[in-house]
Amino acid sequence: MTAITVIGHNHIRRVDSFDGYEVLAHPLANRDDRVFHPGATDALGLSVTYGSFDLKIARPTGVGNSGRLAILMHHGGGRYVLVFSEGVLPVAETLLALPERLQYALAYTLFKQANECAEGARAGEARRWADAFIDGRIRKRRRRGRRYVEIETPDEKARRCS
Repeated sequence: MTAITVIGHNHIRRVDSFDGYEVLAHPLANRDDRVFHPGATDALGLSVTYGSFDLKIARPTGVGNSGRLAILMHHGGGRYVLVFSEGVLPVAETLLALPERLQYALAYTLFKQANECAEGARAGEARRWADAFIDGRIRKRRRRGRRYVEIETPDEKARRCS
């Protein structure tokens, strides 16, 4: 089994609308353009359709959102937003300079990769809590009217039980 380390927060939010975002690009806006037919070198001759996945590349508007980029996805399951920091690299300019099909492919790949990393992190955390429950390492305490729940390490449990 390979361990994956997820750095940062790949928080994909479900939203009701895309208000609050300035759309920079809408690659392959026509649904029929999101069907990729086989090329001359494709041995299988299969078409791939992303017709139900509408993507937009945008910037969040408002205070505190400078240097951030967003991928807006709308599909049958609803509207979702992935916002991430560009850092010092010109991510938006590089992405917008690409041809439309490559913009779509890269934005879709970034969105799906962030989603898979977030799902993996959630599954790993659920497994950690399940293992701690089985081993009896979940500790609950109260202090000043607040409840705290934490997982103790196996060494902490050994010291507590000895």
